[in-house]
Amino acid sequence: MDAAARAEKVLGELQYDFRNFTIHDFVSFVSQLKRREIITIPWRMPPTLFGAWMSDEEESKEYIFYRDNVPTIHQIHIQLHELSHLLLGHPTLQINRKVIAQVLEGEAALPFADLPRLRSPQKDDFEIQAEALANLIQKKVIRDSSLDQLMNDLSSEAKLAAFLKIIGET
Repeated sequence: MDAAARAEKVLGELQYDFRNFTIHDFVSFVSQLKRREIITIPWRMPPTLFGAWMSDEEESKEYIFYRDNVPTIHQIHIQLHELSHLLLGHPTLQINRKVIAQVLEGEAALPFADLPRLRSPQKDDFEIQAEALANLIQKKVIRDSSLDQLMNDLSSEAKLAAFLKIIGET
């Protein structure tokens, strides 16, 4: 099954009311669906990375890190991309609370270098599938009249055009 078909299938099975979409509500929905706490963390990401998803190997938790210095619409897209990995059942890196504590105290770094990148020649099918599902979710939100929930930080058409170029829609 190709990436678009797989994304359509997963989206069709979600049974989420996109008419009332907010990223916070959607994260809560996926958390309940997967029976795992999802913690989203704005982060100063490495230059070549926009987001990362890691699972806690000891507790029922998922950590989603997303670039903190991009417009809100892009931050939401990054979170949707990482949530898409989870919804698609992709494998991810395993970490634990001790590692998170060490990172927050500046004693360790997150293993970002071990993650694949969407915008690289080495991107794999998982990255393509996650991006396809994230794009479908955004289109569903727009179709269901929640465009303002995706664009609440945009102040110009130029920002929207730049964002759409980044995600490959133009």
